[in-house]
Amino acid sequence: MVAHTGYDARPTIEMTWALILASARQVALEKVNTQEKNLTDFDKESFNMPLIGDYEPSPSERVRRQVELYEATNGAEGGTQNGKPVILLTSQGAKSGKIRKIPLMRIEHKGVYAVVASHAGAPKNPFWYYNLVANPLVELQDGAVKQDMRAREVFGQEKAEWWKRADAAYSAFPGYRARAGREIPVFVIEPVEAAQSQTGGRRHD
Repeated sequence: MVAHTGYDARPTIEMTWALILASARQVALEKVNTQEKNLTDFDKESFNMPLIGDYEPSPSERVRRQVELYEATNGAEGGTQNGKPVILLTSQGAKSGKIRKIPLMRIEHKGVYAVVASHAGAPKNPFWYYNLVANPLVELQDGAVKQDMRAREVFGQEKAEWWKRADAAYSAFPGYRARAGREIPVFVIEPVEAAQSQTGGRRHD
């Protein structure tokens, strides 16, 4: 004869499974949090990493010479083009990974810069356009001041605002747009701190 004690084991089994499931959820949550933390740490580090690679001077003798003069004198020599001031933009090659330097017209507004991929109205984008798309972290030198910055292509109203500033800085840009036969890209070059604070919205000044 089997004795009946009246004890039901089902609540204990259900409680055990509940504890197991709760523990599994906690482990999964900790794993996700760790992955997010690692991603955030990587992003912060990548913003502050200097450009690393072998410098490859421009194949253009004029550009090479201007870069050399600009760097040697902090822009006192080589700091203008057609009588207008230029900045020195350092980027990393999209394919080669080499460090490239190019003088570009100075377009600045409240500590933020813009660069125009006009290529003097040529039908194709300049090489550095592809560098900035692939590797947006750049160094910008304006006179004696060097900054680690981040490039961001702009569109729509924001681009129209920067075109106004670009045209005011260099009167040849409207002619370049007229003959290029393409939509000329414009990049905003922001200080790293400003780029870190971006949350996906557009910047308007």
